[in-house]
Amino acid sequence: MEDNKVIDVDLELNLDGYAENKEAGEVQIADDVIAVITEIAALEVEGVCAIAGAKNDIVQTIRGKKASKGIKIEVNEDEVHATLALVVKYGIKIQGTCLKVQEKVKNSIETMTGLNVQSVDVHVVGVDFTQTKPQEEH
Repeated sequence: MEDNKVIDVDLELNLDGYAENKEAGEVQIADDVIAVITEIAALEVEGVCAIAGAKNDIVQTIRGKKASKGIKIEVNEDEVHATLALVVKYGIKIQGTCLKVQEKVKNSIETMTGLNVQSVDVHVVGVDFTQTKPQEEH
């Protein structure tokens, strides 16, 4: 997750304030940014309780980077491969929830970065059995 994706962009604002291609420039998208987009998108899906957390290792502590929390991103050329480890809520339909996570993550990455998502692999590694009890009316 240390490689950055470089995209060549030619931009100039037209009279309406929209960008148009003019001169060469660079936009770099760090893999960590794609991981954050992936995390937020996955957690927005109903039934997903958490991203499975990886233990902080000494390298991440020294470098001051946030742990990837069960998300692995690989960027090759203009293609993204994402792998997630999720904890889901008890009682949900796991297959349907995972399909929604795949769609949401794919759409979010493609919309925000312009990169093509080739795969979103979802691994369910836990089930959360805690349930909130309905409050009694007085």
